[in-house]
Amino acid sequence: MMNVAADFESKIRKYHSLPEAIVIDYKTIGYPFYLVRLDLTYLSNRTLELQEEFVIKCITHGLSDRREISSFLGVDNHFVEKVLSGLISKGIVKREEKLVVTELGLDALARQIVLDTVSETQTFYIDALNGKVYDYFKLNQVGKIDANCLKGVIRKPRKGHIEDVVDYYEEIEKALGTQNNRNRVELIQVNNFEKVYTQWHEVILVFYKNNPDDNEVGYETFSRNTIQVDYRKTIEKLYAQGQKVLDYILRFETNNEEEDVQIEQALSEEVIGIRKDDIQAVERLSVKISALNENDSFMEIKSQSFTEQRMALKKQLNEIKTQTKISEILHTSEHRDYLFEALKEVKNRLMIVSPWIRSNVVDNEFLFILEETLKRKIKVYILYGIKQKSGWGQQNDPSALKKLENLADSYKNFRFEKVKNTHRKIIVCDDKFGIVTSFNFLSFRADPSLTYRDELGVVLRDKETVESLFQSGLSLAF
Repeated sequence: MMNVAADFESKIRKYHSLPEAIVIDYKTIGYPFYLVRLDLTYLSNRTLELQEEFVIKCITHGLSDRREISSFLGVDNHFVEKVLSGLISKGIVKREEKLVVTELGLDALARQIVLDTVSETQTFYIDALNGKVYDYFKLNQVGKIDANCLKGVIRKPRKGHIEDVVDYYEEIEKALGTQNNRNRVELIQVNNFEKVYTQWHEVILVFYKNNPDDNEVGYETFSRNTIQVDYRKTIEKLYAQGQKVLDYILRFETNNEEEDVQIEQALSEEVIGIRKDDIQAVERLSVKISALNENDSFMEIKSQSFTEQRMALKKQLNEIKTQTKISEILHTSEHRDYLFEALKEVKNRLMIVSPWIRSNVVDNEFLFILEETLKRKIKVYILYGIKQKSGWGQQNDPSALKKLENLADSYKNFRFEKVKNTHRKIIVCDDKFGIVTSFNFLSFRADPSLTYRDELGVVLRDKETVESLFQSGLSLAF
């Protein structure tokens, strides 16, 4: 999953010419389309290719040799031979003592200027946010339970109400004209309205900042691993018109001063020597180095200067990492990946500290992987609990607590305890790594009903520091 975020980051950097852009989170939304199935009658021109028509006409007018046709049309012999081969394979021309157009060929030639009446049932997709009509696209479908599905802005056509698709006749006509290389289509009428229902196309909203120091969060839309400019432009146009279709998702907020103080306090208490300025410096230098490492760097720097700058930045970064023990910086989307990595890869002990516990995170997937970890005789510590003012903030989910309590009853190697009060959000995996962060590991999943946050964390890999972090966590339970 972390590679997915890096891929998004690379594409955003290139597309928007932002060499220091950083992806902080991403989520799936369902972009709505109305699937409409119509019984149509239209006039369609069943054309031959232009070069095929010219060659057939040459033969019917007495030019029976390839060289004669080539000379008359002023084209290469090989070109004429290629066209003839195709016509012969279709049964339109046959080669006897001379070239002859078959009855099938004569009929095809006659139909070049005759519009045929066609009646058939066709499926179309109406973009429910901008009203564009498509006859086909590769649809990665999502369901309502799989994504945050947007509501259509364009009125949904009603089954049986042919008048609801009258405004789409011109686009339907164009769509029909692209099928089977038809050159000209004239829609006569819609005979019947057979089906209509909503489908949702998978679109990934990727949240990013222009650079590590930027307080504003922007977004880009991806589908099939490609930036989808049309979707973003449609959404932006709707916002300009007052239609805030993403309002329940796009509620951004960076960490407030109180939260920043809590993070810095937690770091200073648990990992001596780490300051907020150091975290920002590691982030900034890491991003600059990443930008310089891009093969098609945006910076026009001579090769020697480029190498010198990268070496200087790496030296600064290594000095700060050595001094502060910070290995890397985490943003919102990366935390849950590390949580599951820890559960799957831990060899001896795992500690998770989180003020709150909610069932949207402690779900069936989490509980299954946790139990598999416990079956491997791993010592697992989950500590939670925060002192709250009455009626303030989120609450613990009783059902999630009960499921964890049941596991603790079943596995003696699982210590699940509520502590008196902690703001800490940490993970310790063996002596391999520790994480200190603002991200609530067991209660936050970038829920769209909450104000969006750029949750920031640090990864620590120094064995002595990781042990210190583990002991500080244990001290909460005593």
